[in-house]
Amino acid sequence: MSFGKKMSILKTSIIFRVTLWYSIFISLLVLFMLVSAFMVSGSFADAKHRRELERSAREISHDKEDYESFDDGIYYAIYQSDGSVSKGAFPKGFQKDLAYNGGQIKEYSVNGKTYYYFDVKFSNGGSSWLRAMMQKTSLNDDVMLLFIVMVLVSPVLLTVIIWGGYAILKRAFRPVEQMSQTALAIQREGDFSKRIVLGPKDDELHRLGQTFNHMLDSVEASFEREKQFNNDVSHELRTPVAVILSESQYGSDYADTLDEAKESHQIINRQAKRMRELIDQIMDLSKIDSGRIQALSGLNLSDLVAGRLQEFQKLCQEKSVTLESVIVPNCMIQGNELLLLRLLDNLLSNALKFTKDRIEVKVEAADGWTYLKVKDNGPGIPQEDQAKIWNRFYQVDSSRHKTEASGSGLGLSLVKEIVNVHQGQIYLASQIGQGSQFQVAFPSLSIDH
Repeated sequence: MSFGKKMSILKTSIIFRVTLWYSIFISLLVLFMLVSAFMVSGSFADAKHRRELERSAREISHDKEDYESFDDGIYYAIYQSDGSVSKGAFPKGFQKDLAYNGGQIKEYSVNGKTYYYFDVKFSNGGSSWLRAMMQKTSLNDDVMLLFIVMVLVSPVLLTVIIWGGYAILKRAFRPVEQMSQTALAIQREGDFSKRIVLGPKDDELHRLGQTFNHMLDSVEASFEREKQFNNDVSHELRTPVAVILSESQYGSDYADTLDEAKESHQIINRQAKRMRELIDQIMDLSKIDSGRIQALSGLNLSDLVAGRLQEFQKLCQEKSVTLESVIVPNCMIQGNELLLLRLLDNLLSNALKFTKDRIEVKVEAADGWTYLKVKDNGPGIPQEDQAKIWNRFYQVDSSRHKTEASGSGLGLSLVKEIVNVHQGQIYLASQIGQGSQFQVAFPSLSIDH
């Protein structure tokens, strides 16, 4: 990889940017600390020198025996009452005839240097007085040495801190890098089974990685469902298409009489209707999955069911099935009329497909819910199949199906989706040999609406 490309990657790296800002902040902080230390140390040194000057002068003023003209960086001079110098030493160029300052520390500058001087009278009651003088310095040697050491050590310390910070950030952002690599691998290979390998930690980034893995679980499950759905659709369409092709070929090549041709046409018609029903169910499921459905509005479920049962009565009579209904009037819900008609048709056709000789339909309301119940007295659904009937293209064992009425396996799946759209619930009660009852519960809508 070229140097330019590496630099381009670095510039777009969060770790690099965070380290850069972190380094700038630390550098400024260290600089501020050094400047502050220099200023504070200078202030402390200055105050210390002033205190030392005054203390030394006062000690000598109480005991002349301790007098020396120069001691530990301090010059001393004894003045007579007329301001003349009796004896002492002065810094080079210091003006000797400065007036008595009355016990205050003052400054005097000469030859580019500044001196403190302090005057105090001797305690023996005489008229002579002592002047102490010291050069003003910001830092003493020890403090200056410490400051120089800090300046020299700071670059090394900064380098260690910046490198350590970068290493820590890189390690902390490892789950993010793994997420990026996993996403790229999925994009390249189309393998949705890949996951981020995470350690036992429980920090924010590891929780983000876990969330990403959960998302991949959902994506993989959706992908597998979609793939299975496509396979099932292909399988379900292949049979009627094969029958249509076969019968049309037979009718064209081998049908010698009108009755034989009519029989082939009837078979073709039944298979075409089956294909249309399958496609209609798929289209309805697709609309629900994509959210392309009309808004729900208030409607009278009692009137909707009663109207549909009048049409369904004829189909029951043709099959010698008794249709019984108990419909409480004016049961209002919030719903989509077309979807509810599809739901009702699927439940009724399912009941008609499997019942022996009776179907019961009820509409009633209680405790804020409106209930639609469809019951048949068919063979019932085995317990192990009851949770699976809502899956797309799932069909209970063929022994339960009537040969002439085999379905697509999408009807109850579509019913379940329609119920979810209406924020309702659906229940199945079934026992072998005693039939099945599907109960749908919708949130009731006040009649005032």
